Amino acid sequence: MKRPGTVYLVGAGPGDPGLITEKGREVLGRADLVLYDHLAHPALLRHARPGARRVCVGKAGGGRSALQARINRALVRAARAGMTVVRLKGGDPMLFGRGAEEARYLARAGISCEAVPGVSAALAVPTAAGIPLTLRGLSSSVTILTGHEAERGVGGVDWGRVLRADSTFVVLMGVRNLGEIVARFLDAGKSPRLPAAIVENGCTPRQRIVAGTLGRIAGLARARRIAPPAVLIVGETASRRLFPRRRARAPLRGARVLVTRPAGQSERLIGLLAERGAAPFPCPLIELRPPRGFAALDRALATLGRHDWVIFTSANGVRACVERLRLLGRDARAFAGIRICAIGPATAGELSRFGLRADCVPRRYTGEGIVVALLARDEVRGRSFLLPTSDIAGDALPEGLRARGGRCLRVAAYRTVPSAGGIAESARLLREEAVDAALLTSPSAAGAYARAVRRAGRVRLPLCAAIGPVTAEAAARLGIEIAFAAATHTDEGLVRALEGFWRRWKGPCGRGDGKPETEKARARRRKRAARR
Repeated sequence: MKRPGTVYLVGAGPGDPGLITEKGREVLGRADLVLYDHLAHPALLRHARPGARRVCVGKAGGGRSALQARINRALVRAARAGMTVVRLKGGDPMLFGRGAEEARYLARAGISCEAVPGVSAALAVPTAAGIPLTLRGLSSSVTILTGHEAERGVGGVDWGRVLRADSTFVVLMGVRNLGEIVARFLDAGKSPRLPAAIVENGCTPRQRIVAGTLGRIAGLARARRIAPPAVLIVGETASRRLFPRRRARAPLRGARVLVTRPAGQSERLIGLLAERGAAPFPCPLIELRPPRGFAALDRALATLGRHDWVIFTSANGVRACVERLRLLGRDARAFAGIRICAIGPATAGELSRFGLRADCVPRRYTGEGIVVALLARDEVRGRSFLLPTSDIAGDALPEGLRARGGRCLRVAAYRTVPSAGGIAESARLLREEAVDAALLTSPSAAGAYARAVRRAGRVRLPLCAAIGPVTAEAAARLGIEIAFAAATHTDEGLVRALEGFWRRWKGPCGRGDGKPETEKARARRRKRAARR
């Protein structure tokens, strides 16, 4: 019989994936199973180890969710199977998150449980919005309430007694009962002129703040279409915002972007998006694995000297070959005397990490671009080429070289396989319309994305962008409509292209409902601007 595993109740923080604790991130890296709530940012899942199973069990705004009893049983079942389980909960697991219920259930079942505290939205969201919860001379205490108990007839909180306190009040999960909550405050004797503020999507690039008085805050929230998750702050400090000036709009402010790169390779793209105000949703759609057998790759590496050129079409191929050489007792000196071609600057940069320099980097980062660049150097006819690629790489490059008199040996240096977990998570995000754009960075990612789209069913899809024409063509063949392909086939080029496209959208940057702007609408907007 297996020794039972441990369940960790981990606080995911208030929305910004950077606000999870170091211990929470470390525990995620050891988990065999992650059961996460909707409010836990998907970016946190990249801290889980590659083989960990990820299951969403949360809900948002009254949507569907796994029953709490089922969650409890799943935790016990997984722990009894010897798994290390992380129950990832928004904010802090013990503050209105049913963490205490889960801990009691686990204790009764004899399962070891540990809570990893998280940064609560009750404290972090007002702070990030510049609203102090305590301020000398105005408020020296904070009261945290759940809006779920504001409904008439729901017991548990003596609102009249609690609200008579001279305190700053923070109400979580109160959007749907906002009118009733305001009535409770007024019934308790609070002035309708008392300052109030509501912060939607706090600690994220999509944060919005509505400020006013207690008597008007519900109407203001309705007019601005405030939706969960949101935090209500009531008290004198709500009018003392410390950051009253609006910062300059970032070019991608509020854009929710699905990043489909494999785990461990998306950090740069995520960073570029975050710098420009976007909310990246990392969701690896493919996984990179060793080839099924190393015999062919080992023979190719053992006879490197027989080739004139080694062509790397991805940074993955570089890493796979250098790692295999290391395991064979060799190093980068094995490439001495052989010319190296890299398909683009990212691949050339990966070569430089291992002390290798690319002799040729084409202007166009495609297989056709490689052929053109080598022809310009008169380096094709009669030359021998080694191509370490993915097992599913296309034939265009080797056929193009052979057609011009070259000899090619293509060998699988690694395998590219769809990620079942990534496809399932992408399908969920598509069903919930949780992303505005999806970035496809390879034909294999396009194939996995097409599977996610089919799994999501009939939903309104986000705009889809490709890193280059090869990926765009692969997506089009699968029935995926591509809004644009980046002219420069790099992460930087893809983000720049997204910025240009986003400016022409009436999307979450502040101009409407996220639908592409028609030519007629654009013409009307130009006329209005000309009149002004």
